[in-house]
Amino acid sequence: MKKLIAIFLLTSLFLSCKTNNSKNRLEVTQDLTSYTFQVKVDNNEDLEIFEDGIIPWISIKNPKSELKNLIGKDNILFKANVVTLIIDYPLTHPTSIDLRPKSSKGFTREDLVMQISAEYNRIYKEEEETAINKTIPIEDRKSLINRNTTDGKYGICGHDIDDLDLSEVVIRISEKGELILELIIES
Repeated sequence: MKKLIAIFLLTSLFLSCKTNNSKNRLEVTQDLTSYTFQVKVDNNEDLEIFEDGIIPWISIKNPKSELKNLIGKDNILFKANVVTLIIDYPLTHPTSIDLRPKSSKGFTREDLVMQISAEYNRIYKEEEETAINKTIPIEDRKSLINRNTTDGKYGICGHDIDDLDLSEVVIRISEKGELILELIIES
């Protein structure tokens, strides 16, 4: 019975966090490419989990400690003056943000990771500042340790920023010819 209740609660949480991105999806007509974010393992503990020596994601909250081991961190991935980043997970009110490269040469993996991290950190801070229903501290959470849904500007649901890792960025082109970045987030 407890398992059924847990399954029901998890399913309810997942369904309540779904966002409606049909507008963004309709505007996007073509996938151009995607880029992965992989980190080389630098300790034996991680090597036991990731036997090939590669962690297939990088931290969203604080990627700085992993940057030295980010594979291809200095490679120019693409050149553009501006791209639109879509952040929709785990938000019930998705947002889009314009990003500009640090260098005129284009966007590197490190540049993307740091800008995406900065935007997620800003969003989580703004959510807490604008929410009436505040985040329950993890030590006060009962049964499930998932983050409660808050009612701020973005409606963050189910995951603290510490839970989020970036594994891939998908680049699409809109009907207007604009580059759109969609994120594959692991949690």
